[in-house]
Amino acid sequence: MVVQMDPKKIKGKEFFTIELDLAKNNVTLFVNGELRNKIHTIKSEKLFDRMLKIAKLKFLKMRDQVEQ
Repeated sequence: MVVQMDPKKIKGKEFFTIELDLAKNNVTLFVNGELRNKIHTIKSEKLFDRMLKIAKLKFLKMRDQVEQ
């Protein structure tokens, strides 16, 4: 059984996926399953860590606003 969420019920929430490809030194950002940005850089691990840190801080900020 597969349960899928209706995207019409999300109301302003976006789903982010950040992928790191060490073989090709690419960092890829998907938003709601749609490719938004693909970056090729020598320092891909640092960029990936930085993007994760930003996403985590944004998530924590949004969670705190909802709880209040």
